[in-house]
Amino acid sequence: MTTFYAEHVHSHIHTDHQQTLQKYRNRIQAELAKFGISENQLHDKTILDVGSGWQAIVFQELGCRQVYHLDINRKHVEFLNHYITENQIDNIKSEQVDISQSLGSAKHIDLAFIAGVYHHLQNREDFIKNLLPNMTANSDILFRVYRSGTWSRWLVSALRIATIDRLTPAQLLVAYRLLHPYGLDNQFVGDMIDDLLTPQWLAFHPREFIADAEQLKLQCQCSAEPFAIDFSSQDENFRVKWHITDYVDLDCLHQPLATGQAHVAEIFDTSPEIIDLRRQLIDLLKSLHDHADRDAALVIVSLYFLVRKHTNIDVFNGQILHATPNRNLAAWRIEHLRKSVIHFRDWLSQ
Repeated sequence: MTTFYAEHVHSHIHTDHQQTLQKYRNRIQAELAKFGISENQLHDKTILDVGSGWQAIVFQELGCRQVYHLDINRKHVEFLNHYITENQIDNIKSEQVDISQSLGSAKHIDLAFIAGVYHHLQNREDFIKNLLPNMTANSDILFRVYRSGTWSRWLVSALRIATIDRLTPAQLLVAYRLLHPYGLDNQFVGDMIDDLLTPQWLAFHPREFIADAEQLKLQCQCSAEPFAIDFSSQDENFRVKWHITDYVDLDCLHQPLATGQAHVAEIFDTSPEIIDLRRQLIDLLKSLHDHADRDAALVIVSLYFLVRKHTNIDVFNGQILHATPNRNLAAWRIEHLRKSVIHFRDWLSQ
């Protein structure tokens, strides 16, 4: 994890710095709006940001008093410290730390922005133990985490069976180029490498965060729907806000946190159709161990095109195509995954 994201994921997603910065401006404004937090409320606030560093820049632009940025990756910290120096910013402090062990200099935090991070942490309980004593009274922790039971998280949790400890980013990229030689969709490629190869990958149900808030005696705001399985256009992420009114007694952690338990992003499938489809998919993925890495990568990347949106190019006319909404999206996804499994099973048998 210390080098994975900078070298293999963000090297694709963050190729255009101005475009990246604008993307994070839009994202943070949207995330804050979901909880009714205005930009004016951030003035004179101390913020904790964990990740690549771009979010810290946006929070500084929004007028926060102090921004602490933490990441385990040296390159992310070096990038942000270079940006700070170049732009003469004096209220961002960026440090390389493992947040499961320490929060570095971060203290008196009014808002902790934990977006896209928690589901990649191996030791989530120690992170919470480090974080809570450093939160001020009337402070907030905002989480954005993977949602179990959504289409993309359900499919990725299966695909990782055939990728972890076997395939490399370079092998996935070669397969992608073979399947789609007409231009590189950097966001798609970065997300693909992240999903399929990141060492730590989990997905959660909202009830787990609600249960942890009750155990820690925190106020919890979460508007996510309580479904178990939904393969329609549901967001692969959900949001949670924990509000700390006063000092948190860490004795509340005498029992394990629901979100701290090691588990795979899998939830009980109530539909016989989904159970059977997953069984066929798992059988196909396990069979890839009997085939060459190139063939395995081609199958995995082909199936990954069912996971998320990809820029679609009409090669003949040289233009980007725009799809219309699919009213029967869940049924379409199930049908085409089933057809793909049958196709690749037959192809591999030849």
